[in-house]
Amino acid sequence: MVFSHSKEAQPQSVSAIFIHAGAGFHSYQAESTHLWVCNQAATLGMAVLRAGGRAVDAVEVAIKFLEDHEITNAGYGSNLSAHGTVECDATIVDHLGRSGAVGAVEHIKNPISLARLVLDVSTKPLSLNRVPPNLLVGSGATDFAYENGMPILHADFLVSGGSRERWLRWKRDLAQVDAEETQVEEAQKDPQYQHPGHTSSTRSRFSSPGRNITSRSWWRSSNSTNPPSNSNNGSDGVASPDTSIRPHTHLPDASVRESEEDMNAEFVDIGLNGAEDVTESPGAIDGSFQSAETRKRKRTRFPLELGTAASTSLGYAGNAIPPEHFGEQAQNDSFEESPQKGYIIGSDDNIIDTVGAIAVDCHGNIAAGSSSGGIGMKHSGRTGPAALVGIGTAVIPVDPKDEAKTCVAAVTSGTGEHMATTMASNVCAERIYSSTRKVAGQPGVFETVNEDEALEAMIDVDFMGHPGVKSSHCHAAIGVMTVKVTKEGIAFYFGHNTDSFALASMNSTDTEPKCLMSRNRGHDKVAQGGRFIKFNRYLTCPKPFLTMLVKYYGPSRHLV
Repeated sequence: MVFSHSKEAQPQSVSAIFIHAGAGFHSYQAESTHLWVCNQAATLGMAVLRAGGRAVDAVEVAIKFLEDHEITNAGYGSNLSAHGTVECDATIVDHLGRSGAVGAVEHIKNPISLARLVLDVSTKPLSLNRVPPNLLVGSGATDFAYENGMPILHADFLVSGGSRERWLRWKRDLAQVDAEETQVEEAQKDPQYQHPGHTSSTRSRFSSPGRNITSRSWWRSSNSTNPPSNSNNGSDGVASPDTSIRPHTHLPDASVRESEEDMNAEFVDIGLNGAEDVTESPGAIDGSFQSAETRKRKRTRFPLELGTAASTSLGYAGNAIPPEHFGEQAQNDSFEESPQKGYIIGSDDNIIDTVGAIAVDCHGNIAAGSSSGGIGMKHSGRTGPAALVGIGTAVIPVDPKDEAKTCVAAVTSGTGEHMATTMASNVCAERIYSSTRKVAGQPGVFETVNEDEALEAMIDVDFMGHPGVKSSHCHAAIGVMTVKVTKEGIAFYFGHNTDSFALASMNSTDTEPKCLMSRNRGHDKVAQGGRFIKFNRYLTCPKPFLTMLVKYYGPSRHLV
């Protein structure tokens, strides 16, 4: 990659990059891996900025690294669609507000690079006064990549073992629910089954809130502390791939199919606020169920001693939950016990949707980008917020007449359909830019507040309080990362109502990134934090004057 050099503004003393690896639930045992990914992405992005690269260059490089790592839901290893393929979304926005985006694109290793290509091409005029596109989706985006020399990969090269196993498990769950629904429909047609007890008990098997492929499912095996073997004895008819899958998709072979042991594994669903719901799971292929009481065991936390900080840092970090309160949470949380060790022997992170980055180069120009593999088992062609400007990514450029030279960027992660309803990133950027929030009961009236309060109100009122969100049957999850640049410096803010949010920040005076796993107290509260980086041309060896701060809104406030 050849980095371009910006000449639009006078050089500043500090450049910076900010990373998030998605909002949702990050398992404790994988926390260090998530933070390491953020750490490396921030380091690579800062290397670009220190070499004189533009903000858009740093954003692209940082997100490419996130896409290449299997643990993130972007690029390689993303959630699979209902057809068993990787379909990705990505957007990149420069300091002028120009954007390039791709949606539901297959066969591309790094969707963010394709989005950057769309941005670059969109700035060049076309013959006959045609308007160049800034958003391409599906096969059109793939064709565009091929025409411009970008490698096109076979679909299987983007599917990781973990994502394939999740897809098989979800296919099995959906097939079982469909079978149960059919059973109920047939029973309702038969007069001898027309009594309330039979119908309600049958319907409850598939109407339980715990039976949700987007929730966190913790499985445990009754025979071994190791994950289920990959052997297939041929009795797993439900997990067999759908024959309707498109021809170019190679389905998982017997080496990666779930074993009979995994098919009969028990599931525990833990809600957003940590409430555990032990759901009935099939004890046999014929659909028989065991009592939940017979499966309960004494539960213990995996090896993380009480009093240990809930946030694992690489380099510098802040504790999302103060150590003095961590013991209280440990007593309230429930984790599944391995038969031998008492450890969690297998778990899936529930990272909702998007990863993102915001960069500010030495010229004071800002850029932002997002990338995502979308939700698991999504309808083929579904385009998520990561591909939509103003929903997943937004930039408010500098007004030429503004003496403060203010510009703002925001990236979001969460329930994409809700973020589309509320225009999440655009609303967030506007609130932070103007430092305002809505006045309750007075439509169109805003009051001036600080940026922290503006972000909290944006999540609580503009997002969670939106009529379309409140009336939805889906959980309203969101994580927001925003950066505001003025002639005084760079202000970084984040907030989320999800269980956790993985973040990293680094400026040109830092020796290493500052990484944080922000964890929420639950109960639909908003966890917030931020950092301010001051421009100072006269320091010969400047040091960051303010470390990462995390503020929690719960029964009481804690500043770490």
